[in-house]
Amino acid sequence: MRRASLVWSAIAVGVVFMPAVAPLDAARTITAIATASAQPAAANSKTTVADDTFGAGGTKESLSNEKHELIAETWRDKSGFIRERFEFGDEGVQIWGFFQGEGQGTSEWGGTITVKPMPRPAGRWDMTIYGPGFVTLKEYSFLSREELDKEFGYWHRQMRNWVNGFIAPRPPG
Repeated sequence: MRRASLVWSAIAVGVVFMPAVAPLDAARTITAIATASAQPAAANSKTTVADDTFGAGGTKESLSNEKHELIAETWRDKSGFIRERFEFGDEGVQIWGFFQGEGQGTSEWGGTITVKPMPRPAGRWDMTIYGPGFVTLKEYSFLSREELDKEFGYWHRQMRNWVNGFIAPRPPG
């Protein structure tokens, strides 16, 4: 009798706790299958060329995927400090970051430009300009390609000039 009671107790415990444990096991199994079946990531190619955008002796590093599509660029000054970084994000988002300061440890985002294609209407973009501390300076919406090119060009020049002002401050007067 005692043995039957133990069996029924074990079954009851299994019925009560099995739903709580099953999702964990299923999640582990799904993760293991996904990991095992994932294709190995193709190597990205990186090229570095001389570039004087942020002063003589600087460089521009470009990163491309296996389809030779540009996915990121980094501009450095002669000391090797990152001054500008461009990345393609998900769904066509473009992010342009501008750094001030003396290197990775002390650099801060001096400004950011984000460009995002709108899902509707087709052929229109949103663009946001951020200053230091991610303070929103300007927001645009429903920009045509022509308007985007014009406004982006203006803000991109402003941000580069601003960063260059920190690198080589102009003498007063």
